[in-house]
Amino acid sequence: MTTLYVNSKGQDVEIASMAYPHLCSAHAKLVREQRDGLRQTEIDAMGAEIAARDIQRAEAEEAGEGSRP
Repeated sequence: MTTLYVNSKGQDVEIASMAYPHLCSAHAKLVREQRDGLRQTEIDAMGAEIAARDIQRAEAEEAGEGSRP
């Protein structure tokens, strides 16, 4: 699975290092603009990262930590 996202400026950005709000926004934009399937690996990788962070946040909230991703 890919670990990089090519942003609108053509720069490679490590998906795991993206701030959560930016990650969600970039993911939504890719999904919205998806036409040819060429960026599906980025969409899948970003979706997996979002899901993993959501799980971490939920576990932290259950443990009483209340942290945000």
